[in-house]
Amino acid sequence: MALEEHATLELRDYLRVLRRRKWIIAVTMLLCMGAALAMAFVEKPIYAADARVLLKRRFVETLFVPTANGQSTIDAERQRNNEIQVMKSPEVRQDVEKELGRPADDVEFTAVEGTDVVAISARSSNPKRAAETVNTFADTYITVRRDLAVNELLEAGTQIQVEIDKIDQKIAELDASLVATPPLPPPEEGEPAPIDEREVSKSRLEGQRLSFLQQLDRIETGAVVEQQGGANLLARATAPAKPVNQDPVRNGLGGLAIGVVLAVALAFLREYLDDTIKTKDDLESATGLTVVGLIPSLPEWKNRDATQLISMAQSGSPAAEAYRTVRTSVEFLGLDQPIGSLQVTSAVAGEGKTTTLANLATTFARAGQRVIVLCCDMRRPRIHEFFGLTNRVGFTSVLLGDAPIADAIQRVPGELPIGLVASGPRPPNPAELLASHRAVGVIEALDRRCDLLLIDSPPVLPVTDALVIAGLVDGVLLVGNSGSTTKRGVRRAVELLRQVDAPLIGAILNGVRSKSEYAYVYGDDRYYKQEKKAGQAAERRNGSRRTRERTRASR
Repeated sequence: MALEEHATLELRDYLRVLRRRKWIIAVTMLLCMGAALAMAFVEKPIYAADARVLLKRRFVETLFVPTANGQSTIDAERQRNNEIQVMKSPEVRQDVEKELGRPADDVEFTAVEGTDVVAISARSSNPKRAAETVNTFADTYITVRRDLAVNELLEAGTQIQVEIDKIDQKIAELDASLVATPPLPPPEEGEPAPIDEREVSKSRLEGQRLSFLQQLDRIETGAVVEQQGGANLLARATAPAKPVNQDPVRNGLGGLAIGVVLAVALAFLREYLDDTIKTKDDLESATGLTVVGLIPSLPEWKNRDATQLISMAQSGSPAAEAYRTVRTSVEFLGLDQPIGSLQVTSAVAGEGKTTTLANLATTFARAGQRVIVLCCDMRRPRIHEFFGLTNRVGFTSVLLGDAPIADAIQRVPGELPIGLVASGPRPPNPAELLASHRAVGVIEALDRRCDLLLIDSPPVLPVTDALVIAGLVDGVLLVGNSGSTTKRGVRRAVELLRQVDAPLIGAILNGVRSKSEYAYVYGDDRYYKQEKKAGQAAERRNGSRRTRERTRASR
């Protein structure tokens, strides 16, 4: 059922769409999987190598970075990002390329979440080259980082030594001043000793000098520590054995996943864009009519020129049973108001209206009704071909006065009470001829001669003939074909028929391809097969009996 016609969609509606579009889904999935697998074998192999570097807190940070409650106030994530920027720096890349003797491959640096570890990875068509590039980057970064840390410490030591030298100079100047100046006289009894500010300054400077000496000692110790490495290489890269882009299983599963999503999307897009009638619900929703029959698709009907009467040739088949269902529905519809004349038409040509009418004529005749088939399709008459009759004399012959009604009615060969009035010679103006009083009188006369008058008319949309006839009958059946009839077409056909107050009594869906769409109406064909098998067995028994009788007679 078309998606746009649902107020609310249920799970079975989605499943019905998927089942209906199963070939689109299957082909799309296979194409995606095939493309993914082809890429796995055709694509140039790419190898990936990676190494892990553990970042350590630099010694200089323990000297100059403030702490809170014993913890450093440095943002760890920011520090990792800073180190990654060092790894990406032109200086590091230049040193790497100098070490490698070639341009370095593209390298990625990724901080491992929740740790102080940075992953260094590279891709190359050569596995050894990828591993070599990664390891060289890691080693070069560790060397550069160590040199930077040592240089920072040495610069700090130099600055502290400068400060110490300044303090030594100030102390020397104070000592010289103290030597050149006589000492202060001793205090009188009961008075405090005089304080020389130069001694106080000297003592303060000596305390600062001691503090700087201690820092200088720690810096010299830190320089030794940093020279031994401020970052560790946790895992060196090794040459990978398998390429990362040639994994058939992974590619196949990835292609399958993409294929499933794409296939389902295409299936629903195709369903949304598809305007054709597929099921009984589609036809009822589009026309507002009750579907009185679902005729299964038959191989014989793939040829549009086929004129086989299934209801006569295979009276026990599911298709014949479907026509009997239509007959029963029409009979029930005529309980309150008898239906003496019935028009069978369609929206456009090629939807099986003439085939439907011919088989309905046979079905009604088998029920004991006297049936006359009238062909009002004067543009493309075919109904006479179904019964093996001619079109030399027919409806137009009677309208033009070339033949009486009795001579125009051809008896259908066989035991069934069916008469046929062919269309006759083609007139230049069929619509005007059908609208004439003479045509109305002939149709009424034919109606009085039978129990049921079945009228085959042209399709509704191409010409106006069907609309003219619709005003002269007791009932109109609209025929659609599964897979070719469009919803827009049948809507327009119903709209035109209602404008002329046509007595629409129902619709028939031809060419139903799936048993699930019609089995609930008239069963599957197992009963027909059993009946056919029983008939064949009976024929064999009868043949054997006749052979024995001839043998005895010859003796």
